[in-house]
Amino acid sequence: MRKIGVFVFAGVIAAMIGMFIADMAGDFFNGMDYGSAAVPGMCMYLCVVVVTCTGIIVSKLEEKKQAENPEETKNP
Repeated sequence: MRKIGVFVFAGVIAAMIGMFIADMAGDFFNGMDYGSAAVPGMCMYLCVVVVTCTGIIVSKLEEKKQAENPEETKNP
């Protein structure tokens, strides 16, 4: 149960960071109205999150593969 709580807390923190970045983009693109300018900020943040999470998943898969077949990694 404690592990789930940590992930929920991390998710809330990530959502707060995303809102902050969207707000900053809304102010940065001042030629647009605020709502339309916040959308690129949200998209930029989601791109970073997707790339980061994909990298974590791929690294865990590679780590698991190396743990299952240690002799294959020594002689490529």
